[in-house]
Amino acid sequence: METPQFIKIYKKRKRIGILILAILLISEVILFDRCITSYDNNTNDPTIINNFEELNNAMVNNDYVHLEISEYYDLGSVATERNGSKISETYYIGYGINKKMLVISLKEDEYYEFVRDTNDSYILKGTFGKINSNLRGTLEELCEDVATPEELHEIMYDYFLSCETPLDALTSKLIIMFFAFLMICVCIYILCKNSRSLRKLKKEHGSDFDMFCEKVDSEMKATTVLRKGAITVTQNYIIANSPCTFFVLPKDELMWVYKGVTRYYRIIKRTNITFVFANKTKYQITSINNKNIDDLIEHFSQDSYKCIVGYSDELDKMYRKQTDAFIQQWNNKYNINDIQ
Repeated sequence: METPQFIKIYKKRKRIGILILAILLISEVILFDRCITSYDNNTNDPTIINNFEELNNAMVNNDYVHLEISEYYDLGSVATERNGSKISETYYIGYGINKKMLVISLKEDEYYEFVRDTNDSYILKGTFGKINSNLRGTLEELCEDVATPEELHEIMYDYFLSCETPLDALTSKLIIMFFAFLMICVCIYILCKNSRSLRKLKKEHGSDFDMFCEKVDSEMKATTVLRKGAITVTQNYIIANSPCTFFVLPKDELMWVYKGVTRYYRIIKRTNITFVFANKTKYQITSINNKNIDDLIEHFSQDSYKCIVGYSDELDKMYRKQTDAFIQQWNNKYNINDIQ
């Protein structure tokens, strides 16, 4: 028997999903190894700055450094506030090296530990960052009484030292690792969810699964089929074959369908359609094509469909808290025999 079209699409998407998962897993392992190596180097083998050449190389290579200083210039501090309350305060000092000033930023607790130290010198630890326009403007304001912006630009290095612990220096890598881990979890969830859907189909139809596939495949080839993005509606079935969702379910088991909106970080807006079936399954499919969703909602609004169309908080609350009562109400409304 030739592989049905909807199974081919499912298998293709599954292979792509496995490939993406493999890439993410390899990336996560590489990042983890680099974090361990970097932390070990930062702790046990930092770059020691003793002269201008070592300073310049450390700036270029973005090394984690130990810098021993004695005399310094206190440039002032800048507080970060939210809703009128101080969240944090950053202190800036200047250190003279090779007739120019290296700006060093310290957190509040580090600064007070630094100024309270009674030794002749103090070792600062951290990484270098480029002085951007915002920081340059801040430094110009802090130093406006002693130097003009032009004079400050001339005596100041283009990089500043941000005091950090060996672990703090890995923040960017750890954030990337965290998001990669989330993506891995999402990929595994999607692959497992879609695999369960296919296994459930095979279990439901048993030895008749091949005949079921032939029937669905033949219906998908009919001229009357409705195709809207990842969703196909045939004479008897609703087929979803999106990158994130796979199902093949009878149309007469569709209880409720509605349109919604998914927002990402309040910026990206995407339309979705939700299907609720009598076997107590609920699927949401997101699409950037709003017209496809509208066309599907219009299609399911036809009198030939015995389903509820459109969202309401009352229905959602009832389905979540009293699923059996929801199904019974749907059965009673449309005079449908119990499908469960």
